[in-house]
Amino acid sequence: MKSWKKSKLSETGISGSGEKKSNYKLLKQTIMKKLIYLLAISASIAVQSCGNNSGSSTGTSDTTATMADSAATSAPSSAEATSGDTTAENKGASAQTSSTDIKGIVWKELQKLPLAADPSKEESIGVAVIQPSAPAERHSHAENEIGYVLAGESLLEVEGEPSRTIKAGDSFAIPAGKIHRAKPSGSVPFKVVVTYIVVKGQPLAQPAK
Repeated sequence: MKSWKKSKLSETGISGSGEKKSNYKLLKQTIMKKLIYLLAISASIAVQSCGNNSGSSTGTSDTTATMADSAATSAPSSAEATSGDTTAENKGASAQTSSTDIKGIVWKELQKLPLAADPSKEESIGVAVIQPSAPAERHSHAENEIGYVLAGESLLEVEGEPSRTIKAGDSFAIPAGKIHRAKPSGSVPFKVVVTYIVVKGQPLAQPAK
């Protein structure tokens, strides 16, 4: 009887010991799985957070760059528009288109200023246009005339000098008081930029008598 009890106790002890070891391993595995799961979740959250911050930063940077590009693009346009308006106003204020006292010449004054040495006189610069179908009338100026041909071609007749042909790119000078005229040829209007000195209130030129 005692022998049978010992045998049963021995079996029970062995069985209890094996069950404890099995439970320990199971608990250990469960804990490890949970730790791995938690680590995986933490890593995923960290990655997502970095991605969101990077995306937000990139978006902000892209937006800033776009705004800068837009400002840089519009600034020159605004400056050009303002400059164009100012130039147009200045030209409108200083440029005057009119016929001179000389038939065949259309004169557009660009700028004029009183002479420093003699404020009763003005120095004027402008553009003169003569049509090929209507040669300029013979005339003279009280002071020297200096000019540069912008377009066209013309025969230039100056008193006391041989006639010569001048064309775009040529320059010329006519002494004060010399009677002269331009006789354009071809189909292109003869256009020159010229400077004059005149007494205030007096015409730029006088017709030849």
